[in-house]
Amino acid sequence: MPFDLRDILRQLDADLPDWRQQSWTDSDGFAMALAAHHASRGAPAPKSRPGQHHDFFHDLVTRHADSGGVALRAWDPLRGWQTLGYRELQDRASRRAAEWASQGVKPGAKLCLLYGVGPELLVSLMAALKLGTCVSLLPPVGTHFLSRRLSKLAPAHVAAESHQAPLLKGFEPLLLRSRGDAAPAFTSHTYRPDEPVALLFSPLVDPTDTPVPLSAEAAWRGALCDGVLTFGLGPGDHLAAPGFHFLQHQPALLLATLLRGATFLHLEPADVERAPGLLTEHPLRALGVSPALRDALLRARSGPLRNVAHWFRSADEPLDWQAWRDWVRQCDLVAVPCSNVLVDASAGGAVLTSGRRVADLHTGIAPAPGRAWALRDLNMSGQEAAGDVGVFTLLPDKKRPPGYVVLTRGRGTFLFAGTRDARREGRVYPAAEVAAALADLTFCAGASVSIVPTGGTPGHHRHVLLVFTGAEAADVFEREAGPRRQEIRRRLELRLGAEHLPDRTELFPMYPRRTKDGRVDDAWCRSQYLTGALHRKSSDPMFQALTALRGRVLETADAPGDGIPSGAKS
Repeated sequence: MPFDLRDILRQLDADLPDWRQQSWTDSDGFAMALAAHHASRGAPAPKSRPGQHHDFFHDLVTRHADSGGVALRAWDPLRGWQTLGYRELQDRASRRAAEWASQGVKPGAKLCLLYGVGPELLVSLMAALKLGTCVSLLPPVGTHFLSRRLSKLAPAHVAAESHQAPLLKGFEPLLLRSRGDAAPAFTSHTYRPDEPVALLFSPLVDPTDTPVPLSAEAAWRGALCDGVLTFGLGPGDHLAAPGFHFLQHQPALLLATLLRGATFLHLEPADVERAPGLLTEHPLRALGVSPALRDALLRARSGPLRNVAHWFRSADEPLDWQAWRDWVRQCDLVAVPCSNVLVDASAGGAVLTSGRRVADLHTGIAPAPGRAWALRDLNMSGQEAAGDVGVFTLLPDKKRPPGYVVLTRGRGTFLFAGTRDARREGRVYPAAEVAAALADLTFCAGASVSIVPTGGTPGHHRHVLLVFTGAEAADVFEREAGPRRQEIRRRLELRLGAEHLPDRTELFPMYPRRTKDGRVDDAWCRSQYLTGALHRKSSDPMFQALTALRGRVLETADAPGDGIPSGAKS
């Protein structure tokens, strides 16, 4: 069916126009129309063709090299703004690709990039795409966090800055050398549509250490749709998203920006809080506002953001209406269009978007243009939802992780109704990894994470870490409680990163129940904590005497855990 791009661009403020609904059923035709519109803007023409082949390096870098444009503008607290132009990016990425090729990097090889957002990440990502590798991204945080994911990924090569080498325990032989002195000597790789261009660790997938394949077709279409429609970017425009989660949003935001010849502007919310004027130094075509950025600007009492053409928030984060309204008034953005967006980099980009409304905050959302989807039954049976409430599921879904977003529809609109499971700011909290990271603590007889609803902001939950210290005297437990909490925090920051610290840590002088295979019974721990049983038992003299007896028995038997069958009572 025909798609009129001029008409589509005029209706970006509508929540559910006819063209969006048609794009869901004719995603191929929609992609062809969008690609033709994209190719008509700028020269030389892109090489990629939907459904046929994709040359990412040419379309994202080479095509814009003669424009004199800036690909990345990143803030460094010590050196100020650091810029990377498209011409420089082409040269540096080509040299790095040649250097890596001489070290045995071949098309299709699994290559993991260990960088934060900045010039090194962008150069390495473009070098990886030029070589035709299957790329993965990981932030350089947490030894256990990285080793667990690298083990699951089993990469052939790892790229990182030299000072990050200590994080790669056991994977040092895979580290590539990068000196930047090799001469580029080959053309860029062209991916087949079904060829995997990336294996990404999405925090939206449970468990979070599962690499999710992303095909070249899905990555290119997602970048095209986001660049043209979701963010409305053109050559020279700036896109910024301070505080947006790295693994959830990258490389999708970078690909969408570079495909359109625009500039990705990177800075941290802490930088903005110290100097709010950084956000007004460059006109922003699209500004992603995370709760961290919002709160930083509120604390800094920043002035109006008069250079923002459109701002958006992540739809899956808890919605604090009052904080958002205060921020909109303080920054004088009442007349600036805003939208809700849910980006999943492992799916190629935005999967849910709303119209750009010049109005109060709203919860409107709908499947992104060009996405084939279904509303599945809430009990995860796989059947279509019988009513107007169901789990949003991308199609085809046989090789994809199960859906988790609950949508409601009625009167021609959709609303974001939360998630099927309790999450932290829309993302899965790796409770099993947190407990495993503490297993070798001398005072830890077991650990579990309990999820507690707050009763405040809708969709907001607290994750409480329960640490069992075994049998010990009351005075010892009280005296050591403070230092132990500090040691737990230090361990988690070192092994998993500060992002995965629990909202609260509770210590109990007792043993947890274990299952028949020796694992901590998380369901029992959660039930005992939420009912207050753990608190009562920790102060009950009779139960503490039984705990001491149990400790003596365990010492004698030299056996881990409490040895209690999962069906017994404590």
